[in-house]
Amino acid sequence: MCRLLIFSFLLLFFACFMSNTPVHGAGQALAGYHTFDVSSLLPRNKCSAPAAGQTVVGIPPGGHAGLAITYNYGPCSRSGRKKSTTRIFLQDQSRVRSINDKSFTQYSTQESVADRSPTPKLSLNGVSNFLVDVGIGRPRNKFSLIIDTGSPITWVQCSSSKKRENHSFNPSLSTSYSHDPCISSTDKNYSVTYADNSYSEGVFGCDEFTLDPDVFTKFQFGCGRKIKGDFGGASGMLGLAQGEQYSLLSQTASNLKKKFSYCLPPVEHKKGYLLFGDKAISSSPLLKFTPLLDPPSEFDSLGFYFVELIGISLAKKRLNISSSLFASPGTIIDSGTVITRLPAVAYEALRAAFRQEMLQLHCPSIPPPSDQKLLDTCYNITACGKLPEIVLHFGGEVEVSLDPAGILWRTEDRNGACLAFAETSHYSYGLTIIGNRQQVSLKVAYDIEEGRVGFGNDNGCMT
Repeated sequence: MCRLLIFSFLLLFFACFMSNTPVHGAGQALAGYHTFDVSSLLPRNKCSAPAAGQTVVGIPPGGHAGLAITYNYGPCSRSGRKKSTTRIFLQDQSRVRSINDKSFTQYSTQESVADRSPTPKLSLNGVSNFLVDVGIGRPRNKFSLIIDTGSPITWVQCSSSKKRENHSFNPSLSTSYSHDPCISSTDKNYSVTYADNSYSEGVFGCDEFTLDPDVFTKFQFGCGRKIKGDFGGASGMLGLAQGEQYSLLSQTASNLKKKFSYCLPPVEHKKGYLLFGDKAISSSPLLKFTPLLDPPSEFDSLGFYFVELIGISLAKKRLNISSSLFASPGTIIDSGTVITRLPAVAYEALRAAFRQEMLQLHCPSIPPPSDQKLLDTCYNITACGKLPEIVLHFGGEVEVSLDPAGILWRTEDRNGACLAFAETSHYSYGLTIIGNRQQVSLKVAYDIEEGRVGFGNDNGCMT
């Protein structure tokens, strides 16, 4: 009996201890500081795949590692594009503007000539950094799609060419394609306009869709016949937003139960992964969950993932920021926004504390790159052996410690890096947006049925 009581006490103590232990990225901080190797932030010319016998964290032995996530530039990307910070930040600023523009959910009043019904016309956001390969049609062809938690529609570029030109899907070459939508109540035509004036227009079609290893014999997606803009070498968009009946999560709900998770790689020469279904949650038992919140009425139909951000700590010191700053109009977690946007007061407090810590660590400051205006706090990191830890505090007593790659954005100069946060400018009403830079090396799990988002340590997306 005595032994049982002692065991129960130890189990309770361990549970309490774990509940107050922050979730960390690949680099765990000691006493509020990361000791990191600068070279870990630098790109390499060769894609780094897991070595023989090496497994992805959170995937059981013999389990499926999900869809590989790559940057849309660098050695792991099939596009072969080079990184351009100027292009990335311009698109990022366009995305943030569009997210904060409540008018972007309006439907066009133009009637389709074919069926005289309104055509869905969404004005969305800029291009994300991350791609996955999906299979479309029978026989199956692979296409690289942008993953986007802010987009409800999945679409792919289509053409009538008999060759796979310009990453396009030819419906006539698929024996399982139907020109009629799988969902009879939806319109036949679609139009998606992005904040940088790029767009995709076409018709909804129905075909076999593969999220390896899951196969869906009837999946509705947009077949883009008129495409304009820079989509980063991608063939289209994989929409992971909540809501609409034609969203991927709604169409696959009976099998995948509106659950998915991802780990975004910290650097472009590494790969991450995207998982769907029960395995997206069950594969990581130490996930810590914060509740998904109901969106404000003006954002109700957009499918964004609202969470309760209540504070920020730097080097184990809680910043003097009121949680109300993040609550109105709210905070979203977004896979497509790159740099996290904070309210002005919150950003200024974080920047001031970060600058003070870097001064004490003897890290020499440098001017921000002349070709970008977004980031304003930069350093020569070759002289820095340590980096102050940044922890995001969420409702439900969830603490998330950011990986060093989620704190700094490396500049084109290999010696330079900047604090990867920015102020939500031009919008006194702007949302707080947790961008993908801050999510790298973490497992982020979405469980829509249970109304929660989880965070876990994924050690750079592999062991």
